[in-house]
Amino acid sequence: MMKIEKMRKITGRAVMAAVLAVVLCLQPCISVAAGHFITDPATMLTRYVEDDGTFGEFQWVQIPSGYMNQGRWVYIGPQGYIITEDCAVPGPVIDMGNGVFAVDQRVRSATGAEGQQPLFSVQSAQRDLQYAGTRQMLDAIALYPDASTGSAELDALLDQIFAQIITPDMDTHDKLKACYDYLMTTFFDPRYEEGAVSYENVPGMDIFSTNFDAAALFFSGSGVCDNFAAAFAVMSWKIGVPMYIAGGYTSRSGGGYTPHAWCQLDGADGTVYIFDPHIDYLLALRSGKTSSYARFGAPSSKVAGKYTDVTMIFDKVK
Repeated sequence: MMKIEKMRKITGRAVMAAVLAVVLCLQPCISVAAGHFITDPATMLTRYVEDDGTFGEFQWVQIPSGYMNQGRWVYIGPQGYIITEDCAVPGPVIDMGNGVFAVDQRVRSATGAEGQQPLFSVQSAQRDLQYAGTRQMLDAIALYPDASTGSAELDALLDQIFAQIITPDMDTHDKLKACYDYLMTTFFDPRYEEGAVSYENVPGMDIFSTNFDAAALFFSGSGVCDNFAAAFAVMSWKIGVPMYIAGGYTSRSGGGYTPHAWCQLDGADGTVYIFDPHIDYLLALRSGKTSSYARFGAPSSKVAGKYTDVTMIFDKVK
């Protein structure tokens, strides 16, 4: 029996629904639960058929045993098409309009220990780095630092990194900037730069988790947008900032859009702030500079048209 390949190509989670729909297109029919999957000969995409011959719609279906993705879930949308990436657990599916659906996977289990009292930023009179109001917004966040990533190896490495880049006098804004700088100046994307890459020291953990995506960057020295976003999110959680990851599309310099993953943070007033270390890494690389902050805490209104069709949301704490 052929295996279902894990949907994590070069941009991993940031994949459009049309592509996600082929996740099970490896054989003509796969029996699952009370129905089965077929390959539509007209579109070559997978559709879910109920036992009565009708196309199942608007329901989660679990991938059967015998496959790499077994036990995970896919969501069946209009006319029986799979419209999401495989997920660890079913979650709310949001109709984003124009045929685009997003899965809200709010699966982060903790923001610090149970009953933990929040920490607050030291105050800073320094100016904003790029966008007015970003420092004030960040410094007003109640912080619940994560005690552990679930991996002793990753925890130890993060402790070492923070000992090098974080000082007690930093406010929340500057702590996040230090993490952002560290990612841009320490790691590389092998599609744009050459360098040694080895995954033999990446600690074992859930390969579908954000912590694993982050560890792959920290321990291998290189990664793509998923890894940069995951690494920044994990570092943010260690500080106590409830950063989360979005998967969708970002604009290309030559026109059009490409699948992408980045970080977001919701402000108290509902404003969505963008943090995209991978794009800023590329902007710095192309300009010959050490760093860029064009996407560091950018209010979504300031980067309108740069991001679109958000199809997945990861690690957003309710």
